[in-house]
Amino acid sequence: MSIGTSFFHNVTTRNLSQVNERISDLQGQISSGVNDPRPSADPVRALRLSAAKEQQEALDRYSNNLERAGARLDQADTVLSEAGNVMRRVGELALRAASDTATATERDSIGTEVRALRDSLLGLANARDESGRALFGGYGTQSDPFRDGPGGVVYQGDGGQSRLQVSESLSLPTGLSGDAVFAIGSEGGDVFAVIDDFLASLGTASSAPRASVTGAGQLDLDLTLSRAPAAWSMTLEGPLGSTTIPFVAAEGAMSGAVEAINAQTAATGISAALDPETGGLMLTAQGDVKVSNIARAPDTGGVLMVARDAEGGTQALVPFARTRDAVIDRLRGASEHLIDQRTQLGALSADAARQSDVIDNRKLAMSQAVSGLEDLDLANALTRLQQSMLTRDATQQAYVRITQQSLFDFLR
Repeated sequence: MSIGTSFFHNVTTRNLSQVNERISDLQGQISSGVNDPRPSADPVRALRLSAAKEQQEALDRYSNNLERAGARLDQADTVLSEAGNVMRRVGELALRAASDTATATERDSIGTEVRALRDSLLGLANARDESGRALFGGYGTQSDPFRDGPGGVVYQGDGGQSRLQVSESLSLPTGLSGDAVFAIGSEGGDVFAVIDDFLASLGTASSAPRASVTGAGQLDLDLTLSRAPAAWSMTLEGPLGSTTIPFVAAEGAMSGAVEAINAQTAATGISAALDPETGGLMLTAQGDVKVSNIARAPDTGGVLMVARDAEGGTQALVPFARTRDAVIDRLRGASEHLIDQRTQLGALSADAARQSDVIDNRKLAMSQAVSGLEDLDLANALTRLQQSMLTRDATQQAYVRITQQSLFDFLR
């Protein structure tokens, strides 16, 4: 009898402990409003919940990346807006400088303002985001992508576009590279080169650089030479016709130019000789001498040569792209190019906004899914709690009644 009583006591105690533990768990779940998170409680639900939370974390990363991309695109758009204002002002000044009524003093004042605007544009090109990364450096975001030097502004970044992952299969650019934003094509050069050419074209109305010059019977040419040999070409037109003359020249080495010109005397009627005083070219003909289409490689910018006619008048010569009218057209093209780049940024921002809406909708759906897996069915939990408490109370009552009986109770 003692063995049976002990076994009954142990079983009842263990059952009551399990019921009390279940009641405690249910009370905790009801208090928090969350299902039992332990995998042992519901392995399938726990697996689904784990996968849903991993998806939530991924969506949060995509959302953060979209915020970063949107911020960089907005900053780049603001910078290009200011750059567009700078180029419009430079264009206005170019039109003023091209006026025949503009004085040398006015052109000097215009040059001063344009140089200040150029410095402002350089600062905008090297703008950085809130993290200190260059907006227009391509993949290289640590150093300034644009450097000013003796030969003008040079782009030292790359042609890459930084991208951020915004979904499982989609990455979006966070901006445009500097060579795309501030370059306007091989013929137009970059935005800074256009401004530099405009500055070089400033002067009085009589000395504004031109692409061609004509002299009656004579022209003396003083070329802008360097120590290193450079490849030159120019078109000569004389009484007998015209032809393009290529030659190589450097400081103190102009004999090649004389030989190349004289080799075409039969075709042009123009003869050449070296000026013993200046070391420049002296062109003579029995008629007009015209020089045009001058070019130099490498081209260091500025005036390539100065021509003097028989009466002592001088004229600075530049490639056609650096003449005043051409520069005005190129400045207009540069402004339009910046507008096009802003349009591209706007398209990227619109893509980021659309993708952000997609991610927000997915986050909402995933939040609802997680809530469905985590949130407690309160009515069901209360029913189970009530059942467990009834079971506990009934077990306790039965245990008390049984343990109070003895053998004499059965003998009566």
